[in-house]
Amino acid sequence: MKLVTSAQMKEIELRATQLAVPESELMLNAGSSVTEAIYRAELIDRDGDDYYQENTMVLILAGAGNNGGDAMVVSNLLKQELPDLQVRIYFYNRPRPKNGFNNKLTYTEAENQTGQFINDENDWADFCADLEQTHLVVDGLLGAGLSREVTGKLANIIRQINEVKEARSFDPYPLSVVAIDVPSGINSDTGQAMGIALKADLTVTLGMPKVGLISYEALEYTGVVTLGDIGLPPKLVDDFESSDLPTFVLADNIKRWLPPRPASGHKGTFGRLMVISGSDEFLGAPYLSTVASMRAGAGLVTLAATRNVIAVMAARSSENTYLELTEATLSSFAEKLADYRAALIGPGLGENSNLLAQLLAIDSIKKLPLVIDADGLNYLARTSEWWVNLSKGNILTPHPAELARLTESTIGEIEANRLESAQKAAQKFGQVIVLKGAYTVIAAPDGRIAVNPAANSALATAGSGDVLAGICGGLLVQAARFADFDTFKIACCGVYLHAMAGELAKREKGDMGVLAGDLLPLIPLAVEAIKQGESLE
Repeated sequence: MKLVTSAQMKEIELRATQLAVPESELMLNAGSSVTEAIYRAELIDRDGDDYYQENTMVLILAGAGNNGGDAMVVSNLLKQELPDLQVRIYFYNRPRPKNGFNNKLTYTEAENQTGQFINDENDWADFCADLEQTHLVVDGLLGAGLSREVTGKLANIIRQINEVKEARSFDPYPLSVVAIDVPSGINSDTGQAMGIALKADLTVTLGMPKVGLISYEALEYTGVVTLGDIGLPPKLVDDFESSDLPTFVLADNIKRWLPPRPASGHKGTFGRLMVISGSDEFLGAPYLSTVASMRAGAGLVTLAATRNVIAVMAARSSENTYLELTEATLSSFAEKLADYRAALIGPGLGENSNLLAQLLAIDSIKKLPLVIDADGLNYLARTSEWWVNLSKGNILTPHPAELARLTESTIGEIEANRLESAQKAAQKFGQVIVLKGAYTVIAAPDGRIAVNPAANSALATAGSGDVLAGICGGLLVQAARFADFDTFKIACCGVYLHAMAGELAKREKGDMGVLAGDLLPLIPLAVEAIKQGESLE
C-alpha cells in the first residue's frame, strides 16, 4: 500500500468518482471503516454493556469538508446500532441545508442529523460541559490537506480537548480521541503540527496512508494508526501501486514474501547461517542475535566468537554450534565458510577494527549475502569508500546515529527526512538499508522504499536491534537457496516480524519493561499470527 500526499489522495478520489463511485459512497465506506476501528479498539462496547449503553457519551466533531461528512456517518451508524448510546454532534463551519442533501438515502440520513454549532458563549459552555462527561471524541474537524496554522475558535476547541484528555489520563474512564484520516492540526504531508493539533489515541487513515503520519513529529498526535477502506476501485489502487511512491508494508505482503517451508525440508534446506558476534564487553548480543536467527527458521546457526564469549553462550544456548574466532584462526575460518549460505556480522563485536578488517577482506565472506549490524556498521563508517569493496544488495540495519556516521551527516539531518536519508544511502552504497526506529524505513538500491506500519515503545529496549538483525539473518539464509531471492523483501519481512513479536509482547506485558529476550519465543508465534490473518496496520 503506497504512502500518498494529500494532493495525490484527492486525485485518487477524483478518479474514483470518474469511475462511477459517488463521493457519498466513499464517505459511507469511510464512516463504516472508522466505526469498525472504534469497535476493534474496544473504545465502545459493541455488545451492549450496560455502562457503555446508558452512561457513555460520544462527541462527534464535524467540520466543513469530507472529513466532517465521514464523522456524520460514524454518528449515524453508532445511533443505529447502539440506540441507548448518547451521541452528540458539534459542528464547526459545516453547512446545514434546510431541504436536506440530494445524495444516497443512508448518507442523507447521516447529514440530516441535528447538532449544535459552537458560536457563542452558551454554545461553548455546553461543549465544555459535554466534553467533561464524554468517553469518546470522534475528530472530523479538518483531516488531510491542512497547509496553514490553526488559530481562533478551532484552536480553542482543540486546546480544550487536549487539556481535558490530559487531566483525565489516569481516570478509570479516560477521554479517548479517534481522528478520521489525520488528527486535526497535523499537516498530512509533513507530519508537522500547524500551531496546535489534536492528540488522538487512534487515527484511521482512509483509502491510502498519508506520508506525514510516519514522521516522528506526528507520532505525538496520531496514537495507533490503522487503515480504513473507502471502497476505491482495485484498478485505481493497482495503478498507484505501480508508482515509485513509498510503500506501507502490509501483512499480506509478508505472507507472500516469507521463505517457503516445505514439509520435506531439513536443516540443510533452510540453510546454515554464520553469526559473527560478541565480545567480552557485550555478551548479550551474541545470544540475542543467534537465538533470534534460529527462531526465525534458520536450519543451523553457528556462532563464531572468542573463547570467553563461547563459554558464556554455551551455558545459555545448546541448539546452535560454535566456532572459536581469533586472528590466528581466520584462515581455517575462511575455509569453513564454504559450508554456509549467509552470514550476520556485527552485534556486540566491540571496537576490534583489525579483526573486522580481516573478516570483511575474506573472499568467501564477500560471496555470501550478509546482514551487517551495530559494530560492523561502525567499522564501515571508519573505512574510506567501503562500499566499493563490499558485494551489493546486503542488508544493513543502522539506527539513526549509525546511519549518520555512515553518511557523514548528523542525527538531526537523518531524522528530519528518514525516507530520503534511507533511500539516498541505499542508492549510494548499493545496499538494502533498514533505518530503525518508530516506523522503520526499508530502502533498496533500485529505489524501492517501504515503511513498517507500526510504532511500539515496547521495542525501545537494549538488545532489540540484535533480535532484529538475527531475524533478518534467519530469513536471509532460508531465502538464499533461491537464485532470485530479494533482500529488500527479506528485510521487510524481518522488520515486520520483529514488530509483530513486539506487539505480542506488549499484549502480554504492556509497553514498559519488555526485555529483548522476551521477544525470542514470540518470533515463531508472530509468523503464525500473520499466517492466521493478524496484522499491524
